Amino acid sequence: MTVTAQREVLADGRERWRLPAGQEALARELLALGALGLGGFVEGGEEEGGGSWLIREAATRTLSEALERWDRRAGGDGDGDGGGDGAWVEVVTSLAGVARRLAAAEARGLFPGSLRPDEVVCSPSQEGAPWLRADALISTSLGAPSCEGGGTSEGGGGQLRREWLTPSAAEGRPADASDNRWLLGLLLYRGLAGHGPFAGMGLRAAIEQLERGVPPLPEAVAAGLPPGLHSALLRMLDADPQRRPASAEALVELLEGALAGEVARADPREHVDPKTALRERRARVQAAANPPAPTRTSTSQAPTCASTSPAPTRASKPGASRPAAPRRRWSATRLSGALVLVALGIAGGLGLLEWAAPPVDSSTATASKPPPGVEVGARGPLDAAHTSPEDCAGCHPRQSAEWKRSVMGHSAKSPLFQALEILIEEQVGRSDDCPGGAGILRGADSRTACRDPNTGIAITGAGGALWCANCHTPRENLGASLPAWDGLGAGAGAQASRRPLRDLQPASTTEGIDCGFCHQVHGPVEIGGARLGGYEGNPSWISTATGRTFFMRPEDRVGAAGIANSGYQLDPGELLAVDLLEPSAADDGRTDPLAALDRERVPGGIHRRPSDDARAYLQSSRFCGACHDVRLFGSDAVGTPTRGEHFRRLRNAYSEWAAWAADERRAGRTPADCQDCHMSSFPGICVEGEASAPVPGETDPSALRRGCPPGTHFESRRPGERPLTRVAAGSGERRELSTHYFSGVDIPLTPEFDARYVDQPELDAAGIPLGGRQRRDLLLGRSFRFELDGAAARIVGRRLELPIELENTGAGHKIPAGFSQEREFWVHLKVSDASGRILYEVGRVDRGDEDLRDKLFVRVNVDDRLRDGAGRPLGLFGADVVDGPDRPQWRALDGNPRSEHQQPAPTRFRGRGLINLQNGFLRCVQCIGFIDGEGRCQAANAAQAATRAGRYADGGFDDDTGLCSSNLGGDEALFETYFPVGSLDASRGVVKGPDAIIDVRSAPPGVAMRWIYELELPADVRGPITVEARLLFRAFPPFLIRAFADYEALQAARGLRPSGALVTREMLDELEVVELAAVSQTLAP
Repeated sequence: MTVTAQREVLADGRERWRLPAGQEALARELLALGALGLGGFVEGGEEEGGGSWLIREAATRTLSEALERWDRRAGGDGDGDGGGDGAWVEVVTSLAGVARRLAAAEARGLFPGSLRPDEVVCSPSQEGAPWLRADALISTSLGAPSCEGGGTSEGGGGQLRREWLTPSAAEGRPADASDNRWLLGLLLYRGLAGHGPFAGMGLRAAIEQLERGVPPLPEAVAAGLPPGLHSALLRMLDADPQRRPASAEALVELLEGALAGEVARADPREHVDPKTALRERRARVQAAANPPAPTRTSTSQAPTCASTSPAPTRASKPGASRPAAPRRRWSATRLSGALVLVALGIAGGLGLLEWAAPPVDSSTATASKPPPGVEVGARGPLDAAHTSPEDCAGCHPRQSAEWKRSVMGHSAKSPLFQALEILIEEQVGRSDDCPGGAGILRGADSRTACRDPNTGIAITGAGGALWCANCHTPRENLGASLPAWDGLGAGAGAQASRRPLRDLQPASTTEGIDCGFCHQVHGPVEIGGARLGGYEGNPSWISTATGRTFFMRPEDRVGAAGIANSGYQLDPGELLAVDLLEPSAADDGRTDPLAALDRERVPGGIHRRPSDDARAYLQSSRFCGACHDVRLFGSDAVGTPTRGEHFRRLRNAYSEWAAWAADERRAGRTPADCQDCHMSSFPGICVEGEASAPVPGETDPSALRRGCPPGTHFESRRPGERPLTRVAAGSGERRELSTHYFSGVDIPLTPEFDARYVDQPELDAAGIPLGGRQRRDLLLGRSFRFELDGAAARIVGRRLELPIELENTGAGHKIPAGFSQEREFWVHLKVSDASGRILYEVGRVDRGDEDLRDKLFVRVNVDDRLRDGAGRPLGLFGADVVDGPDRPQWRALDGNPRSEHQQPAPTRFRGRGLINLQNGFLRCVQCIGFIDGEGRCQAANAAQAATRAGRYADGGFDDDTGLCSSNLGGDEALFETYFPVGSLDASRGVVKGPDAIIDVRSAPPGVAMRWIYELELPADVRGPITVEARLLFRAFPPFLIRAFADYEALQAARGLRPSGALVTREMLDELEVVELAAVSQTLAP
């Protein structure tokens, strides 16, 4: 659809734009961009007769004038001193303001066009604050949809000038955001030296100079700069793109650091101290959550274009500055917070207009032409080294910007993933015979593999080589880089093989689940492909006791290949031109080159369109099932006897979805796929209008209200509803397309996750919040029906019976899903009388780093120096635990009568204590106290009674069969522990995975769960009684973070963490207690 837009130039140089009726949202988006310093729109409103109007500031003074003044001051000959002491301040101040505008564009996935001096305008209404004309962005939206950028010129023409040569122009590629960062470096160089680094060179010489790196500034100029600024400039213009600042935000830090007397660190992508990074991140999050009041006049709030005199302006005619009778005026400041067009790229949200007529100058009636196009070279096809989100952002800025805000982009950087993976490798199987740890989930070399002392079978890799890396860092399978684990040697090479993944893998793998991975997936792995030398993920594990191989994909037997444990098949020919492929990369040599060559390329030939098979697979839940069912080596004490499965279900989201989907089909309904919920507008968007006030006595979905910015409210969207946009910046057709936020309930703990992406209340063009915190809140807010059933509450004598009910209404899997043993969903309940006296309270935590009180951790051991006679660590990641005041005391009224750990899971309970949907881990034990008449183990003395585990010792567990050998029977032989890998308690038991995994506590979809509290009331209670209930969530339990942080600190002190501790105690400050819903009711006495 196209829209006619009219533009007229007012007498004072400003522009008045008119859009027809029905395009009010687009006008608001343009105005919101103006508030960010992009496009120059500063006022707007609705016409009385319909349609909307916008005012664009006059471009009366640009950065070109400042460049000329800086040239004159420096002498322009390269021999000056840059204008004397302190002259650099004006240059850096001006360009820091420009960098902020570039950062705003990058944060929203927008490319404003190549940075030219005459495209940077010094605002006359905002004390000289710079804004970018962004003519390329706006002209694209007005009928020139093109994935191009091109060279730049000082005078604004389309022809490339060598002085503003960029890497893309030198290579014949379209310009992108990285070129603007380069151009800012050229502007800084010229501002300081009075000439650019390519001055006096021919084009060929300039290209050769660019490839070598720019020369340093003249000595006289460099001597007058503050420490670090010169080196920062050279990094901005480094010949190696990997050494340049990776974002405009990094340029802001460099330039503002210079002004503050402290240049920012060399490269924001290189490792920094996590404590420092987390402190910086928290400060930025707090600043984003509590921005200063906006002002249009304060020079402290807006960066300025440095100037020595005000620019002249023409007098405007009376009444010419705006339409005569607007029906409603819009505020750019408010729109920037609630209706900002972001993350949809040039054509994604703005590509709705085209020029219908030339603009009219209201004072001269002379037509002015829209900005000219820019000539660019053709871009070559993508190759294996250029499939990162940054490479794709030039044509797909919306998808790239959304991905940056996703957890998928941080799967490799996750501190807990990294820490858990290396803990397993360096401690499981460790002994005097295997002093470096067995590396049970890493690749093996028969010469350096640790072996079972009884059988000689290799332990290294037995659980599944690269079992963790295959899903968290899947690019490893496009170019193997990890060395085989050496648990035997003490030399430098052996020690290097035992480093964390972060210190071993190249930068190409650190982006986790990115464009290059997903769009090179062809389908599921072939069953039995590993026997032919191909990739099959981790379909099996090997028993080191018997040598037997146990398979972990029962779905293979019914033809559903590739479910669980990285069961995806990569084929670079799905994305890249086959003639560019390395022979070894093309599907293990089995790809048919002729068939691949027939695949159609996208316009411009940059990459291929996916095959029908690949497209169908990427759109199916089976693709998600390749990594979102996670199955651990070893049999399960509960699952193996009941289901015949010789593996442990650590994560079960796909299987839970498959069961729900089958039920939906039986009921005659079409089930939603994973992508319908996590790559769409579901659970809803934010639309204009204030949210409804909570109704007393009814449940308040507080997370939904909190997830939308002020002035907007939540509006539901069904699974599968997608925003209408373009697949690429140069696409003409708009259609429903998937989002790439991959919204979930976790906020990455890694310091590398940009603080702007955590708490960002602005909306994209579809009404979806940008901030991870806001999207999480909307998802959580739609997850449950939560009710306090006051009508069914009753007081019998001095006993209060109080029902609480919740139902998973927002997911096609259980909640919590994923790593459900670490996610906490619980109820905070408070009962008080008329005097305010608290009669009962459970589930209260006052801080994000405070543990739930159902259990108390007396001691957690993370020191591996306590060993048994074979040199195996004892008590590592074991805990001495005692009952807490909120200990659950619930009687199940339904479920499996034989076992509380087996299906069907109970859904109705009576009792008291904490309600927590978090799953857990079980360990096979035997009783060392005495067994009572009901078959329960009791403490024989005070020492055994001191902790929960005191009366137990490890039982005999058979990993092959799942048999627990114990003097206890049934559930009594299984003891709950709290770490995914660990010991029985703080001083006993070897380090190993759980013997069984609890999966019956989480809430299944569409099943009402009901708890009836039975509470004794005091004799002197005074009514009425007030009951307050809150449903709460936390992504990680504090004890887990605390234990890993202390372990990592020890390992770092021993020199085993080259780039520092993977988890730190500062990460505890990142934990949030999130309220989903709350309800309060008053009961008669």
